[in-house]
Amino acid sequence: MRLGANGDTANAKVAIRNVLRGRAKKALFVTELAALLRRKKVGQDEMERALSELQTEGVVIMRDNFCADPHLANVDLRIVAPVDESTGADGHAVALAEIDLAWNEWLGEYLANHRCG
Repeated sequence: MRLGANGDTANAKVAIRNVLRGRAKKALFVTELAALLRRKKVGQDEMERALSELQTEGVVIMRDNFCADPHLANVDLRIVAPVDESTGADGHAVALAEIDLAWNEWLGEYLANHRCG
């Protein structure tokens, strides 16, 4: 039985929260999140709707990153992190710091190993 868009989005929101809560690294590339959610039968459209709603609700922060490498022109470089409500007003700052950490780690590895030419 299919629940419809609202039910799918609600299920996707729960799945996203569970995935983000259950990881040591709190920030994930959206592509990594999508791969983990596919195992839970959450499709791309449901994930995108759920992420949008969770961001509007202040439950997650999602940031689009940019790298001037032409090989990454069409690559989804968004990173999402949960906002920890228990940290109060610092929750957004902590989430942004987690996003920065994930981005800087990935970018450092990418630049160390990628050779254009």
